[in-house]
Amino acid sequence: MPIIVAPNGAIMTAMEEPMDKAEKERREKERAARVDRLIERVSKSSPIGKKILESAIERGISIGIDGDKGNSWGSYMPSFKYVSLNEKASDEQLLSTIVHECRHSEQNPKRDMSYTMYASICETRVMEADAMAHECAAVYQMRKAEPETYKLFCDRHGGIMKAYETSFEKNKDETKAKAEAFKAWYDHAEYVELYDRSVVEFMSMGQMHTGAYKQDMSVQVLKDNVPYVEPSFFTSQRATTVSEKTAQDSAKIERSHIRHAFKIFSRSKMPTSADKFYVRDANGSVRPPIAKTEEKTNTAAVVKAASRLKDR
Repeated sequence: MPIIVAPNGAIMTAMEEPMDKAEKERREKERAARVDRLIERVSKSSPIGKKILESAIERGISIGIDGDKGNSWGSYMPSFKYVSLNEKASDEQLLSTIVHECRHSEQNPKRDMSYTMYASICETRVMEADAMAHECAAVYQMRKAEPETYKLFCDRHGGIMKAYETSFEKNKDETKAKAEAFKAWYDHAEYVELYDRSVVEFMSMGQMHTGAYKQDMSVQVLKDNVPYVEPSFFTSQRATTVSEKTAQDSAKIERSHIRHAFKIFSRSKMPTSADKFYVRDANGSVRPPIAKTEEKTNTAAVVKAASRLKDR
């Protein structure tokens, strides 16, 4: 029975009807042939996609077709080094999905409950935006050979494709265009919120772990995974704005950790990593962070030091 790992780390199984051995072997053969066709089509139409798929295969990543995965066209399971594709999705849908999921296999996220809520949400966003930026770049190259795949991507992520196309047509630079697609991923608030909520759900399980929510994550760690984006973006308002609910729940999770159990009266006023977020209210207004991020603190220190030298 195929295993599926949700974005929050939960393990599920795809239900499939029982069948005899011969029928099972026939279906698995058909699925393997379908994967081969998908790889061939991507490789013929997109150099970026081809490079990503070849890298995954060289690193021992398995790619397979599994049962109905609902609205998800695919997923990557790091523990199994396995890319799972939805049998119910069309080939045109899977041409972009296979690139996206194989890109995830190249990433090295911490996904550790010892990190703060702020760090965990920022990291998850970076990983998803990076996979989407590479998917977008590959689909752009496929636009003539695989027009239906291009249309499907634009229907779902039109803002990301527009950002990529505008940059590429202006600069003829794939790296710059990919960076713009990466940044544009953050602009679809409702979509980004889905990933934020999955992090909140997963991290809430760490409240009894003694070392949970202690470590910060430097901008350099994020930069190492996404070298084509300038470091200042990772602490920008565009990259770190969350909903009020996500900010409130993140703060609540950290304050509810077992090490704060006896701080009955002061817990509600304790600073948390959620203080670093820009927060968007129900009306769309955004308030600035309560606490300074590492990047802003460093910048302020540099300015202050420069001012002192100037006064001498």
